[in-house]
Amino acid sequence: ADKFRRKLEELEKEKKSLKFQLPSRHPSISSFLDRFVTQVQAALHWAADHRIRHEETQLWHENEHKLLRSTYQERMQVSAARRNQLFQEKKWLQKEIEDLRARLAILEAKDQHLRREIEEQDRLIQSQDCELTALLGCVSLRELQEISKAVDDTLASSYQIPFSLDLPGTIKSLQEKEQSFSISIKETTAKVCTSQKLCSTLRKKVSDIETQLPALLEAKMLAVSGSNFGTAKDLTEEIRSLTSEKEGLEGLLNELLVLSTRNVRKLERIKEDYTRLKQELEQGEATF
Repeated sequence: ADKFRRKLEELEKEKKSLKFQLPSRHPSISSFLDRFVTQVQAALHWAADHRIRHEETQLWHENEHKLLRSTYQERMQVSAARRNQLFQEKKWLQKEIEDLRARLAILEAKDQHLRREIEEQDRLIQSQDCELTALLGCVSLRELQEISKAVDDTLASSYQIPFSLDLPGTIKSLQEKEQSFSISIKETTAKVCTSQKLCSTLRKKVSDIETQLPALLEAKMLAVSGSNFGTAKDLTEEIRSLTSEKEGLEGLLNELLVLSTRNVRKLERIKEDYTRLKQELEQGEATF
């Protein structure tokens, strides 16, 4: 009790000796400072939170701008690819037009040649008619009758001569082989064209996937940086699926290229055999 009494007396003396100054241990001042510090900390916390939200909003706008820019670039790439495809088709059509013009020039030359031959035949017929008229003027009726009888006898004798116009078996066999080679050439050519079209389609699909993958990877990185792990997971699955599809298409494309190469070599061999057979057949027909 004496100890606490002395302590109270000391505190009373200290209280009377204290003046209003900072730092102060006066209860009103202390409570006010506590409230003031609390409000300052709350204000600082709100300002920091507002700044973070502003930065997040700005980052979201930047990401959105990047996505829009990447989408625009993809569209530009697709447009450029379409333009290149149309340009290639135009070049092919121009080549076809040039080939048709060259063929038309050849046909016109043949037409002129045939027209000249027809005119020569007409002149020959006219000259033969003139010769026949001159001959009839020189030969008597009795001589003409004897000539006619001699011609009839000659024709009757010629009908009794045994001969056949049927082609020999070797030539028929060559003709059958020619037809078989022609069918094989058409079938192999169709296979080569089909393989080339499939290869072109697969190349386009692989190219489309290769175009999509960088954009998906960039979107995935943006989702990870923005803590959108669900979206990042979906993008990862899509990237994995596209990569697997791309590998499968590339394997199929390699197989088709090998098959197309074999068909091209087979077609070349068939054409060489067909050329030799055609020459042999023409020689046999000319001999017959």
